[in-house]
Order: sequence, then structure tokens, then C-alpha cells
Amino acid sequence: MALRIFDTDPDAKPRPRQSYADDVVGRFRSGRMVGRRPESLSEWRVTTGDPLVASRIAALFGGKPEEWDTDSEESTEILTTASTVRVVIAGTSAISSDMRLYGATGSEPLHWCDGVEFQDDEQKGQPCGCPELLADRKALAKTGKGPKPNISLIFKLEVDPGLGLWRFRSGSWSLASHLHETLEALDAIDGPAVAELKLEYVEFEIKRGPKKGTVVSYTEPVIKVIGACAAAGDVELPAAA
Repeated sequence: MALRIFDTDPDAKPRPRQSYADDVVGRFRSGRMVGRRPESLSEWRVTTGDPLVASRIAALFGGKPEEWDTDSEESTEILTTASTVRVVIAGTSAISSDMRLYGATGSEPLHWCDGVEFQDDEQKGQPCGCPELLADRKALAKTGKGPKPNISLIFKLEVDPGLGLWRFRSGSWSLASHLHETLEALDAIDGPAVAELKLEYVEFEIKRGPKKGTVVSYTEPVIKVIGACAAAGDVELPAAA
């Protein structure tokens, strides 16, 4: 005989426990805007719209949930104390990459290519006209007249895969330069893989020009594939968009 205590008081029936396992619950970010200037961070910044998820991230990686000024649904940010997190990546399909140049509104790309051919519907397959040399690509992007890398990664946290899916986006030229190594490593595993998503400190001295002798430092994102994921059944992840 089934218990019927909620037949007479349906409002008292507990709601089903929410599962985040198949939802993108937030983003890991390597920087933030301070006024109108971008600032790279040495520890991960995480944004989410769910207070329970935010609390869990703070418990795992340090920091505390705080509101920040945004038009997105990810209204809570956590400035963690972690520069490295171990993540689970489904495979090469979890990473997408292209080259994009956005206008002032940032809504639709003015230029969208793969480095050789256009990718937008109207011009797809036609030569994009980007410089052949990497140095020239970087220089053109720096002037705001050329596209820069647009890399997207979908993953779960190894320490708590049930917390949900996470996204990381980057325009890092360094990450783009080594992306083929990451994809080859994932291909070799041919299945869910554990990787380190980390922010590495870089420092160098300018050798030429008016700023010669100036020491420049920053952090850059790195994806380091560690090996196959033992709990493969728990990491059925969608492809990156």
C-alpha cells in the first residue's frame, strides 16, 4: 500500500532534488574587467547563476560568492585561490576553435574564419584573407582589424562531476598555438580524459624598442591532458558550441 500523506496537502510535498549533471552551470574565467581595462588573474574566477553551485565552488577552491555587475544570468562570481583545477573532458568534440573579430556591440562577429576560410553562412568556404604568418595575424588582431582565437572547452570537475557542466572560453594565442597538442593527446586516449586546466605565470624582458628592458608578466591558460578517466560512465559530455 502506497503512502498518501500528500494527497490532502500537495503543497507540502518536497520538490524533486535538482540535478545539474547535464546542465552548463557556469564558467571558469582567466580574467576580468577593471573599469574598461582587462586584467589577467593568477587564480581562477568562476561565475554562475546558482547560489548552491557557487557555495560548492567556494568550498572546493576557496574564495567567497559575491554579486557582480553583469547582464548575463551568471550573477555570482567567486575569486578562487586555485590556479589549477583537474577537469574531465569527453574528447576532442568538447573543444571548439575558430577565429573571430567582433564589433563594438560584441553580438555578431564581423569576421569569422578558421584561419584559412570563412565560416559564416554567407561566405563559408571562401578564402578569409588573413595573413599567412602567425606574427602578422597577431599584429593585425592587436590593431583591432583582424580576428583572434576563439576557443571553447566544455568539461566537468573531476572532484565533483555531478555538479554539472562548465565552460571555459579563451582568446589566448598561446593556448591556440598548443591546441593541436591537446587534441592529439585526447585523440590518443579516445575517450573521457582527465586534464589540468591551469593558469601559468609568464615573465619576460622586452628586448627591443622604446620599452627595452621592461619586464612584462602575465598569466596564460593551459590545458594539460593527464590520462584516461577511470569513471568514464559518469562523463557523457556534449560537444563544445
